[in-house]
Amino acid sequence: MNLFFVLIFIAFIFTCRHKLTWGLGFVIVLLPSYLWRFDILGLPTTFLELMIVYLFLFWLFKDKRYQTINFYFKNNDKNPVPKILRYLLSLWILASISALITNFSFSSLGLWRAYFLEPMMFFLVFIYTIRDKKDWQVIINSFVLLLLHLFSTSMYQNFTNWNYIGAYNFPNVKRLTGPFSYPNALSLLTAPLTAFFAGLWLYSKQKIQNWHYAVLAIFGLALAIMTVSQGAIVAIGLSIFLALILAKKIRKIGIAIIMIGLLGILLILPNIDFNPKLNLQSSSLDIRFNQWQETSDLLVDNFLTGTGIGVYQKALAQYHQTDWLEIYLYPHNIFLNFWTELGILGLIVFIALMIYIVYLLKDTFKAKNDLAWPLAMMWFTWFVHGLVDVPYFKNDLALLFFIMLAFTFLVAKYKNNVKV
Repeated sequence: MNLFFVLIFIAFIFTCRHKLTWGLGFVIVLLPSYLWRFDILGLPTTFLELMIVYLFLFWLFKDKRYQTINFYFKNNDKNPVPKILRYLLSLWILASISALITNFSFSSLGLWRAYFLEPMMFFLVFIYTIRDKKDWQVIINSFVLLLLHLFSTSMYQNFTNWNYIGAYNFPNVKRLTGPFSYPNALSLLTAPLTAFFAGLWLYSKQKIQNWHYAVLAIFGLALAIMTVSQGAIVAIGLSIFLALILAKKIRKIGIAIIMIGLLGILLILPNIDFNPKLNLQSSSLDIRFNQWQETSDLLVDNFLTGTGIGVYQKALAQYHQTDWLEIYLYPHNIFLNFWTELGILGLIVFIALMIYIVYLLKDTFKAKNDLAWPLAMMWFTWFVHGLVDVPYFKNDLALLFFIMLAFTFLVAKYKNNVKV
């Protein structure tokens, strides 16, 4: 670890000790810091992991928190996590441990830490710490800084060719990657934030005063376009479209438009070849359909356990029919992603979590909360994009999922007490 990382980590320690909420915000702003990799005592780690571990331990031992926290399923006033969510998260961890054992390796252990253990640690600190309007604003401001520095880094890349990989630069289609190694890593992180800021501005009662949210949404949409991420563009566009047409004043018209759209999809579906013959002119969607077909063949033989954590690429090799096409790390579909990695139990728990999130969002709408639409748009964008990509299985994205879950849970819990 060089001096630069040491100084940032010292700043993080002082930030946590001054105010724990700021420590949470510090981690959010530096979500891409999993790219800063090094060894400590011969063990591989990332800067993001170090921050999460320190944050959790500081929170656990501060004020002797470890003496009051409990993991029982009985109702307890000191435990802010409701029983149903405790059950779901326990099953989530159980499914991940089962997947880890299915094809154990030290590599999969590292992925398990980054994708399941550490996000859960951050989730616990978040829900015990965030309480009032000032805390909410710290988290929202952290989202602002995250999107701003990703946008700034990407614009610098656009004009200087810094960090460009040949596959994403001239003479190929130019696609921004920001600090990451491929374009979708950038769009998967920024698309939900873009929809969130669009919702904050669209449903703000003081649009002129909150003009900066509109600017942030434009920045995020620009990133989706300049990464040439069709999934992100469609997901953001649909979330804004649905939010507009489902507004109370034009809800009847909006529902009619949605029904017509669904009818059109049903009419088009029979004409789509879900198992197309691939060639060099095939679209990305054709490639996705082919990959999903191969993945379904794999799951026939691994229905219960899936492939295990981080093993999909190797396991799919014997089902892969198109030699010139690379095998991706994941199936690029949110349901297949969880099924292959965590088995059928993990898929069921994921679906249950999605249902629970819908229930939480319903509560925020009933309470007429300021954050109801922004959160709904954020989740909708995340989900739609996930239908054709991998919105979870990466260090920053796994953490983002649990930040969104904690944020939504607390907004639903405090209802009208949350204002922005």
